[in-house]
Amino acid sequence: MIESSQKAESQMQGYPGKNGRGIFVIPVAYLFAIMTGLALLLAWQAHQVMKQWNRPNNYFSEQAANQLIDFYVWSFIALAIWQYMRVFSLQGPLWKRDLAVHIGIAVVTAPLATLLYIGGVAIAKLGIRDMSVKARLQYNLRGEFGQNIIEYLTILAVLASVEYYRRHRDDQREKLQLQHALTESKLQALRAQLNPHFLFNAMNSVSCLLHRDTAAADQMLSRVANLLRLTLARDDSREIGLLEEVELAEEYLEIQKIRFGSRMKLEIDIDDDVLEARVPNMLLQPLVENACVHGVARTRGDCRVELRAKAESEDLVISIYNDGPSVRPDWKAHGGIGMRNTMERLSLLYKGSAKMELGNFREGVRLVVRIPLLTTPASVEIVDPILPTSPAQSASLM
Repeated sequence: MIESSQKAESQMQGYPGKNGRGIFVIPVAYLFAIMTGLALLLAWQAHQVMKQWNRPNNYFSEQAANQLIDFYVWSFIALAIWQYMRVFSLQGPLWKRDLAVHIGIAVVTAPLATLLYIGGVAIAKLGIRDMSVKARLQYNLRGEFGQNIIEYLTILAVLASVEYYRRHRDDQREKLQLQHALTESKLQALRAQLNPHFLFNAMNSVSCLLHRDTAAADQMLSRVANLLRLTLARDDSREIGLLEEVELAEEYLEIQKIRFGSRMKLEIDIDDDVLEARVPNMLLQPLVENACVHGVARTRGDCRVELRAKAESEDLVISIYNDGPSVRPDWKAHGGIGMRNTMERLSLLYKGSAKMELGNFREGVRLVVRIPLLTTPASVEIVDPILPTSPAQSASLM
């Protein structure tokens, strides 16, 4: 089970190992598409403003080219900042050092961004009618230095927030996987605990008949063998169909009928609309066994055992009744392996959605199990978007 979860994790591009540092970033194609859209929007706004002011030489193409150059420069800088965050992530106890390093990088990047922008403008020959490239470079270096530092730190803050969210999401996902693995291991251990327990009780029933009724003992051994075949034929699924579970319980009850003879009266009533309902594997066997051991075995005369299942609202309700001795109020503290095992498995599988109640009813005792009515296995699914783990992988998605 753990191997399958690791295999599924390796197929997710956005989740590195615990010792690795993944990248949560919009694919490069999406980044530049967004930047292009914003640049064209600002260019259109600038063109409209200039048009209202009746400025000469007001061309949308020039405004668009100017904005696209500026936005593309900062797009590449944003990708560079993300690479810097591989080393200086602003996460952990050294965040002050990382912040100081980023401030230093911002001071160096501020004039570099202006140089790249003016270089693009010069290549595109934009604004040469109003100001020379050299004069514009000098003007922008003085006027945009502080603004560029603020833009760098703004991008850094956004990426740091995204990185914090990514780590928080991965931590939560890892906790869910560990919890899921622990739950599965507990369920398997509890089910494995039932097998020798029920086998011991079945063989004990055989020994009770061996010296007083060899024919009945032989018939019971045949039933026990069939019961073992049914048990071993099952897979390790945590849940199975109610019909299959009832068949196993019925086989066990037939063994007990051989042991107790005609004084054990059995009635099974399962509604047709719940036959496909999912129930925990090996749910009924320990419960009907409890009814036989603490009900029929402790009754001198006839004893009735009833197994019923029906749907109530959105729940599956299973009841097991026997008209044997009354149950003590503190039965939970003195319950056997089967009862404790079943309560723990119900708690693991359904959390607070399952209930198991045992109490005196009519002339005997009734056990009621209420679980969600499901026709598909209940499971913990972790679904996250497939995201790239680095800018390089982002480019590969283009």
